[in-house]
Amino acid sequence: VKVLYHQRRSIMSEGKRLFEPDKIKGKDKFKTWDDDRILGEDAPDLSTMEYLTDAKDYPHHNADKVLVLFVWAQFQKACYPKIDLYTKLAEGYGDKLVVVGLSTDPDTSYAKKWIEDPKKKYSHAHPTKFAIAFDKGGKIKQALSMKMRAILSVPHCFVIKGGKVVWHQQHSELGATAPQYMSVMEDQLNLLLEGKPVKKVFGENPVKPADDDEDEDEDEDEDEDDDE
Repeated sequence: VKVLYHQRRSIMSEGKRLFEPDKIKGKDKFKTWDDDRILGEDAPDLSTMEYLTDAKDYPHHNADKVLVLFVWAQFQKACYPKIDLYTKLAEGYGDKLVVVGLSTDPDTSYAKKWIEDPKKKYSHAHPTKFAIAFDKGGKIKQALSMKMRAILSVPHCFVIKGGKVVWHQQHSELGATAPQYMSVMEDQLNLLLEGKPVKKVFGENPVKPADDDEDEDEDEDEDEDDDE
């Protein structure tokens, strides 16, 4: 593991980018606006997270490091390619931050199936090089939704530093050409690791809060062939 962390650190120390900027523009409702409601809000209580991976394999969150909380669900196939992106991010930053995949599935069996992968179609097809935890009772997802005052659609990522939500990115925009926003995520993480605040990216939301679109479909593309 120590050798692996050394390799991860070398990627960032060489000044190489992990992600190139998106070449296309996405829909406005998936952007993180400068006046986003959740930015600067207290992070939810994470004590209810039930870790399904060992800290010896992938570090668990702690108050001293930036936390990249990737909220996902095994039953939703749209999350699968995003696992690849956050594995790349986790390997790129190594021990400079902590990445945790928070499963919002109905119970732990879904994420455990992903980890154990007896049919070799989950974590074998999408290597998962970060900690996996379960949102017990759905409390964290509910708290984040309340802070956003909107439905939390997965996949969705939240960056937490110093007990505050300092950045987040909605990843549920579908389509092969949809922007990933990972270059923006990388820029923001670099600033945070330098002790600086995140930068403004898209300006203020042109849609007034009363007109926010909160009826996004949350559970599309369910994994229908999930038999044991």
